[in-house]
Amino acid sequence: MKQHYSEADLLETYYTQPGDSMPVMMHLAGCTDCAARYERLEAKLRGTATCHAEKPETFWARQRIGVMRKIDAQRTRSGSVARITRVAAAAIFALVIGGVITLRQHEATPATTTYATVTHAPATTAAPSDSTLTAVPADPWKSEELEDFHSMVAWESWTTENGDRS
Repeated sequence: MKQHYSEADLLETYYTQPGDSMPVMMHLAGCTDCAARYERLEAKLRGTATCHAEKPETFWARQRIGVMRKIDAQRTRSGSVARITRVAAAAIFALVIGGVITLRQHEATPATTTYATVTHAPATTAAPSDSTLTAVPADPWKSEELEDFHSMVAWESWTTENGDRS
């Protein structure tokens, strides 16, 4: 037989059936220290069971307002995150589509660039022949170098009716 029972043993006794706790109850009948501890434990447990004091209506109103504020804040945050995500997705989509269109236009038009070749003639030659220099066209907007870009830019929109750039 034990000298004294622990609080865990007394707690177990409190929640067990009366027939199952007979040895502990017999000890409590003869031991004043354990009986006093058991009484304190029993009072504590009875006190927590009856601790359902009614809250005033203002308490529940404050609780409700606090919960609703947190719900509204969460909705606002999730709405702004969704908006930012949609804008970012649209920007990425526009960049991808723009890149695909530019790539297809670039593949469709072959890159033909004509460069003027200048050969240095000896000092005795007076002027270079027409085959060594490429002539500059009268209208620079109609040059061969800019023909590749006519599908992307309307060059005529940059000039006025009399041909001056604005």
